[in-house]
Order: sequence, then structure tokens, then C-alpha cells
Amino acid sequence: MQPIEGITPQSLWTFLGVLVGLGALIVLADKVMDVWRKHKARKKIESGPESQLAEEISKKVLEKLEPRFQEIDRKLNNDKVRLDDQAQKLTRLGARNDTLEAGQKAMCRGVLALLSHEINGNSTDKLRDAQTDINNFLIEK
Repeated sequence: MQPIEGITPQSLWTFLGVLVGLGALIVLADKVMDVWRKHKARKKIESGPESQLAEEISKKVLEKLEPRFQEIDRKLNNDKVRLDDQAQKLTRLGARNDTLEAGQKAMCRGVLALLSHEINGNSTDKLRDAQTDINNFLIEK
């Protein structure tokens, strides 16, 4: 083979650059055409009879499901009312429990004062304090 005259390394690099540039342009043009085709297909689907059919089907499904949604909402509201009522009852029971606990403590102090008086015979101050506690509890209750 004989070498080709007039081809320089500079002209080879230029030729390769042009080839790469043309390849990039072809790829870019392909991508633009692909996006254009997808856009046209999307427009066609949105305006086609399939879109109208899908809308009709979704409307029918919503019409069928609407009573069930309303029933679920009614049940949820009912459950919320019941939970609120139970929370109020628990609050009242907690307050009542605190009151009963205070009464039991006053009674226990009174019984302890009586035991101390029976054992020692001279714990009248403890008896008076226990009597005052029990009277206060019964009056405040």
C-alpha cells in the first residue's frame, strides 16, 4: 500500500472532530424526534375516545363507591364521638379514684391513731388529728 499524500495529522483530527460532531447531531436529532413522537402520542391519548371512556369509567366507579365512602365517614365520626366520650369517662374515673384514695388514707390514719391509743393509752393528739382529717374528707367530698 502506498501512503496517501496530502493528509496531515491536523487534517485527520479535523476530520475526526467533524465525524464526532455529526454523530452528536444525529443523536440529538433522534432524541428530539423521540420527544416529539411521545408528545404527539400523549396528545392523541388525551383527546381520543379512550380518554373519554376512562373518564366515564372513573365517574361510574366514584358513583358506586360514594355511598361506601359516606358510610365509612359516618362510622369514623361515630367512633370519634365514642372515643371522646370514653376519654371523658376515664377523666372522671381518675378524679373519683383520687378522691377515694384520699379517703382511704384518712381512714387508715384514723385506724392507726386508734391502734396507737389502744397500745399506748395516751395518743389523744393523734386521735384528734385523725378525726380532723376524716371530718375534712367527709365534708369536702
